[in-house]
Amino acid sequence: MINLLRIDDRLLHGEVSFSWIDYLNLKRIIIINDEASQDDFTRMILELSKPKDVQLIILQLEHCEKELIKEYNRDENCIVIVGNSFDAQVIVNLMKKNNIFNTDINIGGLRNRPNSIQITDGIYFSKEDIRIINDFLEAGERVYVLRLPKDKKIKITRELIEQ
Repeated sequence: MINLLRIDDRLLHGEVSFSWIDYLNLKRIIIINDEASQDDFTRMILELSKPKDVQLIILQLEHCEKELIKEYNRDENCIVIVGNSFDAQVIVNLMKKNNIFNTDINIGGLRNRPNSIQITDGIYFSKEDIRIINDFLEAGERVYVLRLPKDKKIKITRELIEQ
């Protein structure tokens, strides 16, 4: 079961390993990121960033569809993490195509980049991010910022991103 789709340019780090895993009782983490999937050093760092009893799967974007379908049909909890909104949009579209999209979109971290605007603490959107998030909102998706489960959830609205 896929419990959450998280956009976080840091991918897997302490916030996910120590908060979200316990909060969602996760058994698997799926990271969908082309760079991470092809770099042995990054894969090793990511593997060291999670508890031993949690399985980590790192996939390229173009090879993730079968794994997402398989994960949707499992009884154990899983989080899918992508590093940017474009990859999230591809994942959402793949999941919808296969009738397996039933989760929220959590934005956990998008650091400051050239030509981006600050939305909240630690969250910056580029024009492309805003376009994609607007597409999610138009489709009725639940999109919010929540770095840690204990934090206050900030619902993303058009008014917030078009300020």
